[in-house]
Amino acid sequence: MTRYSTETRLADLARTAALPDSPCALPDVLARVPAARRRRLVVRSAVATAAATAITVTAAVASGVVGLSSGEQASAAVARQSAAALAHGTGLGSFELTMVTTNYPVGFQPEPPPPRAVTEVQYANPRHWREVTTVTEPFGEGTQTITQVRNGRQLATISSGKVSVERAPSDGSGPPLPGGELPLRQLLAAGTGGRCAPSAALGGQGPVIVGRPTIVLQIGASPCPSADVPQLDGPATYWLDARTNLVLRAQLHGPRGQLAETVQVTSIGYGAAFRPGTFAIPRPSPPAVCPVITTLPSMAALRLALAYPPLIPTVLPSGLRTGAIGSGGTMTGGCKLTDFTITYDLPSGRPAVQLYEAPSSSPAVRFPGRPVALGRGITGTLDTGYGMTVLWWIQDGRYCSLQSGGVTTGVPLAGIPEDALIRMAASARQ
Repeated sequence: MTRYSTETRLADLARTAALPDSPCALPDVLARVPAARRRRLVVRSAVATAAATAITVTAAVASGVVGLSSGEQASAAVARQSAAALAHGTGLGSFELTMVTTNYPVGFQPEPPPPRAVTEVQYANPRHWREVTTVTEPFGEGTQTITQVRNGRQLATISSGKVSVERAPSDGSGPPLPGGELPLRQLLAAGTGGRCAPSAALGGQGPVIVGRPTIVLQIGASPCPSADVPQLDGPATYWLDARTNLVLRAQLHGPRGQLAETVQVTSIGYGAAFRPGTFAIPRPSPPAVCPVITTLPSMAALRLALAYPPLIPTVLPSGLRTGAIGSGGTMTGGCKLTDFTITYDLPSGRPAVQLYEAPSSSPAVRFPGRPVALGRGITGTLDTGYGMTVLWWIQDGRYCSLQSGGVTTGVPLAGIPEDALIRMAASARQ
């Protein structure tokens, strides 16, 4: 399935499950429909995230917790303080740390999360920090590294050799710990009280972690679970620095109690001093002015426009013939396309199958299904249901998928038998 079909499939799931309007009615639904969520991009808008976080933390601290016992109030206060530390370094001073975030499957996921991200942070103050995150992609697709540098009103992002610079928030806010995104959301919820807030309870003294004494904070299951972020539906345990309330270790569980995400600080040093130039903003890359390409007239034009040789099925069963060739418009800095679609038509001219291809590291949809041998050591995943058949696989550094039936990129597909789809995939060559 192409990434453009995600919304259609999720809408079908919602209709099938008869999802209720109230989020607090979702526990009854979770037993009937698998949770679904989209993988978050590692590079997100720091400005938007920072602004939302600052507003939320301020509101949480100002609102207080009403109607709780003294022990519950103390636990909620610790949750708020920990959230403030994660959000923008409140109470930490300068520091250096390394954090490892690992995600685990928690149910149905159209796009699996990166299984592991290692983040190194150098933090002087809210207006001067540097973070380097190395993400290990799923399915053996390799790694990618993203660096962000904040210096005053400038925020630079370096990825794949390209540098972009934007204006940062004027108040100096901005989360220095991107790996703490989900813990931040859960700690904020636990600290604000209210109908959908999970319970919070201090569990006493914890073990020494990276040389720091800790306290244990237990967060209960969400009273209003979400299919969008199932990692936050179950209970969680946080080991907090006893002095700063910074999360040093966390275990978050999904809706059925299964481990969903772990966060582990592997080294930390408070009161760090940094060499001159640590937070220098690099020169931004010149903007590339690329033509907008949505359709291509021929296979020859596609090969010229692509950044890599395409993998094209050499066996077209059921009398199929090559039809429309299109692109999502994603390009390299050199204005070369990195993804494309080919629609294959029946002899009558009706579209029946669509091929989608992109780099294997792209956030393309990967639905679960049964394994299918495609030869040459390649195994595909075949998914059927909802009036469509999808076969996807990784080959020569590419993500490839064939969809038969259903609707994709706005094109209704007639469909062909599964075995014919498998033969097409097995014949894909450069």
